[in-house]
Amino acid sequence: MEIELLNTTISYLKGVGPKRAETLNKEADIYTFSDLLYYFPFRYVDRSKMHRIADVSRIETEVQLKGKLINVKEVGSPRKKRLVAILEDDSGSIELLWFKGVKWVKPTLLTGKEYVVFGKANQYGRSWNIAHPEIDLLEAVDKKAGNLQPIYHSGEKLTAKGLTTRGFEKLVRNLLPQFKDHISETLSN
Repeated sequence: MEIELLNTTISYLKGVGPKRAETLNKEADIYTFSDLLYYFPFRYVDRSKMHRIADVSRIETEVQLKGKLINVKEVGSPRKKRLVAILEDDSGSIELLWFKGVKWVKPTLLTGKEYVVFGKANQYGRSWNIAHPEIDLLEAVDKKAGNLQPIYHSGEKLTAKGLTTRGFEKLVRNLLPQFKDHISETLSN
């Protein structure tokens, strides 16, 4: 059964379908379940630590914050429109910015709700912001998922089909339960 399942065409995996399968074939050489299992992340990001907004200026890598969204607004002219949200915790506030995908991101941002935000903080003048952060409702964050986030290679065509790091992570999560008792551990204790 294991060999048959490994050789199943990727289009049969929940969340793929024919169009995404075609993109996976052409852009990532993923044709089967086995190919996806062996499409390894090129690095992992440690998401175990939650930082305070006041500490952002001392952190040179990506930062993970937890706070309440207190304001969401669109600013700029129609051709240069951007989305600006303010995240606040007990130590301060920070701007979250989106220059692309405003019409898709805005409906997901709920003022007054708590979020977990991840991204690279940048200083602009005297204030700090995070452009295009990963953002999830605190209540929706999977506490069992672990603290290491895989980072997968993705290009423009993969990204256009939603096959970003998060997209690959979801596909692998859909696939792994099917192999629960069929893959033996290769690492020693």
